[in-house]
Amino acid sequence: NNKKIKELNLRYLGKAFSTDVMAFDLSSKPNSMLADIIVSTDTAVSNSKIFKTKPLYEIYLYVIHGVLHLLGYNDATSKQRKIMQKEAKRILKDL
Repeated sequence: NNKKIKELNLRYLGKAFSTDVMAFDLSSKPNSMLADIIVSTDTAVSNSKIFKTKPLYEIYLYVIHGVLHLLGYNDATSKQRKIMQKEAKRILKDL
């Protein structure tokens, strides 16, 4: 799983490392959303041990993170990353 997501990350985003989630906007019409969200379950399992959460919690968090990217959120800077993490945790709590 990590090897495959690393290959996809390099192929589509030019980044030679594994990641937890990738989101691709496939929409062709305004005000519509069609997307692919790819989640690394291997990363979810590893991170659940590190953060003392459940793997399913991590997967939900990654899916929400991917949706936030599709909605225009960015995490390129520390400030942006904090904003995204706060919003993702708020959404996850509401679910």
